[in-house]
Amino acid sequence: AKNIAILPKDGSLDETGALDCNGLRPEGDYLPDEGIDALTGKVNVFARAKPEDKLEIVKSLQRQGLVCAMTGDGVNDAP
Repeated sequence: AKNIAILPKDGSLDETGALDCNGLRPEGDYLPDEGIDALTGKVNVFARAKPEDKLEIVKSLQRQGLVCAMTGDGVNDAP
């Protein structure tokens, strides 16, 4: 992400930086739609995403009227 300027090369992060996907489900259950929408509206990189996390991110972006796609290598993306 740093090499293609999605994240700052100096390692500094702000509110549009990276988020470990555990932040989508801090106590085991997913945040309410409004909470997930607030995160997906400002975060550029989601790390350690489970397939279920990816679906929640895509649904959130779609709720916000954005067109999005999900990719994966298939190795660890199967439910």
